[in-house]
Amino acid sequence: MKKLNRVILLSIVLALLFTMTANALVFSDISNHWARSYIERVEKNGLVSGYEDSTFKPDSNVTVLESLVMLSRLYDIDDDIREEIIDEYRSSLKTMKNILYNEWSLDYLSVAIELGIVTEQAVKDMFANKNIFNDAKREEVAVLLTMALGLNDEVKSLKTYVLPFNDRDEITASARPYIYLMYEKKLMLGDNEKNINPGDKITRAEISTLLDKAFDYIDDNNIFPDLDKYEPSTTESGIITEVQKNKTESYIYVKNDREVESIVKINDDTKITINGRTREFSDLKKDMLVICRINEERLALEIEADSTKDVVRGTIYYVAFSEPAKITIYDEDDDKLTFDIGKDVDVYHDGKATELKKLNKNDEVTLLLDNDKVYRINSISRIKHYDGVITSIDYNYPIKVTMKTDEGVSKTFIFNKDVDVTRNDDDSSFDQVRVGDEVTITTEYDDMIAINTIAKEAEMSGVIREILIGSQSKIKIADEDGAIEQYSVSNNVKITIGSKNVSIYDLRLGYNVFVNTSGDEIVTMEVSEMETAKSFTGKIIFINEDDGLIMMQNVTSTGKTELIYLSITNNTKIFDTSGSTKYFKDLDEGESILSIAVQQSGEYVAVSIMIQ
Repeated sequence: MKKLNRVILLSIVLALLFTMTANALVFSDISNHWARSYIERVEKNGLVSGYEDSTFKPDSNVTVLESLVMLSRLYDIDDDIREEIIDEYRSSLKTMKNILYNEWSLDYLSVAIELGIVTEQAVKDMFANKNIFNDAKREEVAVLLTMALGLNDEVKSLKTYVLPFNDRDEITASARPYIYLMYEKKLMLGDNEKNINPGDKITRAEISTLLDKAFDYIDDNNIFPDLDKYEPSTTESGIITEVQKNKTESYIYVKNDREVESIVKINDDTKITINGRTREFSDLKKDMLVICRINEERLALEIEADSTKDVVRGTIYYVAFSEPAKITIYDEDDDKLTFDIGKDVDVYHDGKATELKKLNKNDEVTLLLDNDKVYRINSISRIKHYDGVITSIDYNYPIKVTMKTDEGVSKTFIFNKDVDVTRNDDDSSFDQVRVGDEVTITTEYDDMIAINTIAKEAEMSGVIREILIGSQSKIKIADEDGAIEQYSVSNNVKITIGSKNVSIYDLRLGYNVFVNTSGDEIVTMEVSEMETAKSFTGKIIFINEDDGLIMMQNVTSTGKTELIYLSITNNTKIFDTSGSTKYFKDLDEGESILSIAVQQSGEYVAVSIMIQ
């Protein structure tokens, strides 16, 4: 019984501990504060933060600067756009008077300016006058919050309004429409005495309450800041491996830390800096380190290049990982070179951080050197595997296979007779490799040594209804519902009938086809000469004995009639309802028949005819 009591007591203690953990305070000094729930919500939403000692100091006053910082956090702005905004204003703001020790606020102030909460000049003036460090008044925050919510036009449109507060005469004239609008939106309602207290200093608890209500107002009214002038962008960094300039566009190839290479487009609007100085596209060179900010079309908006570091490529021969650490490689000219390794070297293998002692002989390596010492090592396995989909095959010698990897990178490899070819993991030959196949290409030092394809299921099937052969051949295909769609045929299309490779000239109307497309072009086509059997019911309206042909009026499932031509062969089985065998000469015009037929070379061939 004592053991049972101890178990029960332990269960109660654990339950209390879990309850206490679940209800643990975010801040240590708000447990009994009237604004606790507001404070916890705005902290969770990233609008406010506390102090290092885990306090919030809810009754402390908020400065004008602090209120601007808090208001700038009201919207969830994409990181890349936020960076663009900061780049727009930071360089100008950091030269302001009295900014020393307040540089932490520059990013937030940049966002506040872009959101229209305050103008850039106003920020500079407030820093110059030092009144940005004053405690913010309630009416000042009302104005700033109205601007943050994008309601300035509503303020301007107010003609007549009545402020419901007993102390309305204390409100500064310019702030009155803003306070009225905040009241109308139920964001600032005043105290129990119907006073708004416009000149009072606002506390951290009070502004938390306003921020919480404003956050909900933004969500409920689907308010989005106007940031259309900023393009969503991502960052691509690595080493330039190739620079190309064409008549229509220029671009660079950039290989990242995972040794994945991608293309970055460049135009006249791309901002290019090298070692911090503005430069032209022609100044970009192979082996420069770059950070590229690119848009959704992979066009570089900004490129920062560094030419002060040396880049050496090769294969690993030997690594001495004990002090003094050294690495010996064979470079691209097959020269044997040894380099000192810095103490804080970063080492990566196949894109993952590793240790010097885990580097392997004969693996590919890229060394980054500063003052002749290696500060970064990127090694890649000698044998690599690329998974993706074949996008094109160039049959001009040497044969080139282009694939799009699962990472979205386009890579081209040269095929030769020594490459091991499998299909669905069984031995195969290259003539069975098709555009659209899922593929795994294995390379050694980037040369293809094996290719395994997985047959892609047909994207659609149907019956050929029209063939147009020309510089851009086209085929019309009817699906099982009778809907007809026209397709362009790739010049490199792979067409098979059974196991035989054929050309578009071997196709006939009525052939069954299974096709795969890339874009709007057919890239593979599997053909069956015979269409699925169909049944026709109706009366014979004409018999051509010489050509072995009958015309019948078929009655469809919807009750409509259609004219059908049936070809009779020596293999056509003809019989009556009793099962007795009949012959072509026994058919008469006007008789009702049920025929099973297949389509071959554009005509229906009767498999069987039952005379009804």
